[in-house]
This record gives sequence, structure tokens and C-alpha cells, in this order.
Amino acid sequence: MPKSFLFLDITVPFPTKKTSLIAKNQQDYDNRTALHLAASEGHASIVELLLHYKANVNLKDRWQRTPLTDARLYGHRDICRILEVNRGKDFINDHPMTIRHEQDSNEVNFDISDLHMQHSSSVEQGVFGESEKVKWLGTWVVKTVFKRQIFHPVKMILSAKDNTHLRELRHPNILQFLGSIEQQDQMILITEYLSKGNLEDILNKRVRLDLPTALRYALDIARGMNYLHEHKPFPIVHNHLDTRNLLQDEGDHLKIGEYWVQMLYERINPNEDNRQVSDSLSLSTNPLNDTKKDICSFGHIFYQMLEGRHLQTNVSFDFVHLESIDFKPMFLVSRCSKRIKELIEDCTSKDPSQRRPFDAVIQILEEESLTLGRAACPVC
Repeated sequence: MPKSFLFLDITVPFPTKKTSLIAKNQQDYDNRTALHLAASEGHASIVELLLHYKANVNLKDRWQRTPLTDARLYGHRDICRILEVNRGKDFINDHPMTIRHEQDSNEVNFDISDLHMQHSSSVEQGVFGESEKVKWLGTWVVKTVFKRQIFHPVKMILSAKDNTHLRELRHPNILQFLGSIEQQDQMILITEYLSKGNLEDILNKRVRLDLPTALRYALDIARGMNYLHEHKPFPIVHNHLDTRNLLQDEGDHLKIGEYWVQMLYERINPNEDNRQVSDSLSLSTNPLNDTKKDICSFGHIFYQMLEGRHLQTNVSFDFVHLESIDFKPMFLVSRCSKRIKELIEDCTSKDPSQRRPFDAVIQILEEESLTLGRAACPVC
């Protein structure tokens, strides 16, 4: 089973988890630990908690970065002081740095020979491309193949710089991007493998979810999306959020996949007027509108979790073109609060200015979770 970010579930205090003390120094694909994540995201209380339980303060990730390196990189001065007091080191900034040029591809590219197809099988882990489960260096991962030439003037491409940025993204509620391979007319992406299916599968089996489960899943989605939208210095807009790319991990939390799709398109001839291409790919020149589209998709997904699909015979949920749907949520089955109903109405409003940002969504969901007696300690 591949290493995942289960050990980075820092929403629950360690003393309540039997495995916490064992997993505090566990490292993922890129040798990053819980302390790396907490230092990167600015969670001083979590850093102090990990250090209290003797987490190794100077473990290096694959880029030779320690938690202190990350804290300095993202400007978290309070965490820098905490780590320094606990003998944290920054082996990059305290020594001359070797400059890595973008054309140096050893850091960001997979070798196709490292992927072993024996016992591979087809999997559904998103909307785009053809995916299968394969072995990479003894670990199950997902290999997704895209045809690079979609139709003129668009082709699939991922620069070394974008590849590196994607590989460095870390959050418990986003699928881990491991790398890419360009092979003739194909673009191959390698991502984390999760064996428990996606939200689409869950809704097909259960029709609709009970309120506590729907709130928990909605929080997972909102936290992951807020991380992507607010990530510094390179915010990421999803633009293709769908029940099929919301994947369930071993801890029954949801992770967001395919957030990299928007970065794969490059116009061969940007001066050529081809509205069909723009419409089909749902590209937007206004990042604000893009984030609002993600919020709209979230609202529809949350509504489906609460109300199910059997009542929506007059609505086809094409998540790519949701904003063109004349949709008014009707709450006939679920017993959610007035505040949740208003949240969904705002998120799915035809007026983008009515759609709340994900940090506001998280606050509402956490408060609603607390009223149900469920812990909802903020993560982001």
C-alpha cells in the first residue's frame, strides 16, 4: 500500500490516536513529514505539539529542505523561532545554494522504465485521460495517459517548472502529484493511488449521505480547494471539480484530484480565433471567475451529497458547464440547517459575487459540525 498523508491528519490531537507517536516521523513519497506540512502551512500549535512528542526537527525531504527551510520560505516567523529554539537547522539557506536550471529534468521527470506493468489494472481516478494502476519502485501508483494533441490549436504540455510546483504541493485533502513523462504523442502523469474509489461511487451506492458524513466530506473538499486557491506563490484554480475526481483515502477522507488539468493546455497558435476550443476546455482569462466556478461546483456537489440524485430528474449535472444550468436547490429530503441551505444557495448562485470564498465556507462548515457534536478543528 502506498504511503499516504493519513499520518498528516492533524485535525485530531495526538493523544486520541494510538498510532500517532509511531507515525510522527513517517515520510511520504518525497520524504516530507507532518512537521514539514505544519511548518509550511503556518500551524504553530501543531508544530509545538509534534515537537512535544519528539518529532525529528531536522529530517530532510527530497529537495534537502527541513521544516525550518519551509517555515522561512513561507514567511512564518513565529514557527521559525520555535524550530530554532528546538535546534532546527536550515541546510539550504545556511550554506551556498546550488542553482538548478529549469532544463535540468532529472528532478522532475520519471523514467518510463521505472513503471512496471505486471499485474496492472484499469482504474477510474478522475475525468480526464486513461488511468491504470501500476508499480513504481515497489509502490502502487496511478499512470494516466493523455493524447498530447487534442485538436488544433491545443496540445497537452507541462513545463519542468510547473511539474516541480505540482510535486511540491502538500495537503491532506489533495491527491499527491508525483511527476510526468512526455512520450511521443502522449503525456503521462503519475499520481498517488487510492484504492477506495471516488465520491461518484459512494453516491451511486448510497444515493445520498447523512448530514454528519456530508459535512465531513464537504469540509475535506473545501479545505483542499482553499489550499489550492490560497497557495503561495502559485495559486491553483481547479476548474474541473467533479464527483469523479474526489477520491477517498484509507481514513475515509476525500482528496481532490486533477487540479493539474488547467496547467496542461498550451495554445499552438494563440492568435487563431477558435471559440470551440475555448468553450470545450473551459479556459478563462479571469482568475477570479475561475475560483468562483470552483465554488459553484462545490455547491452542486454538496447539494448532491445531501439530497441525492433521484430528485433531480430535470437537471443533468455536467460539472464542466454548471454555470449555464438554471438551477435552484430544493431541500426535500435532508434535514440540514437554514445556514447550510443558504450556503449552498450562495455557492450555486448565478451571480458570481454571491459565491463565498472557501475560507468562509470552511468557517461555516466547522461551526455547523460543532453543533452536531463532531470535532472540526481548523486545518487551513
